[in-house]
Amino acid sequence: MIFGPSFYKIAAKTTDYRMVPGDLGTLFTTRGATTPTLYLPITGDVPAGWWCMVYSAADSNVVVAVHYTLDNMTTFNDLTADSVAYSTATEIIGGGWMFVWDGTGWLTFIFAEETQTMTVA
Repeated sequence: MIFGPSFYKIAAKTTDYRMVPGDLGTLFTTRGATTPTLYLPITGDVPAGWWCMVYSAADSNVVVAVHYTLDNMTTFNDLTADSVAYSTATEIIGGGWMFVWDGTGWLTFIFAEETQTMTVA
């Protein structure tokens, strides 16, 4: 038995966007975009367990950054990152992330193909 909605809320973002608490569970895509930066929501506004996903559906750089560069993103080989990005030519489309706020930091789950290079800042 399935509880709750059985589908993702999808939002294509073609320009810079700051996520809000109401974006809980949203799958953001970059379809039709030209180099957007998506900002995770202000951490004081979301409870532990808040999550979203970002998927690169355009051949343009995509960056996801934390609010005011608080150094609270945990990702590949970095406990205190400010941002993640797919920006290496021919290695952008199909990459993505899932972000979960655990009350202390953003846990970043990477969706990448074998040849994709993710940049961590």
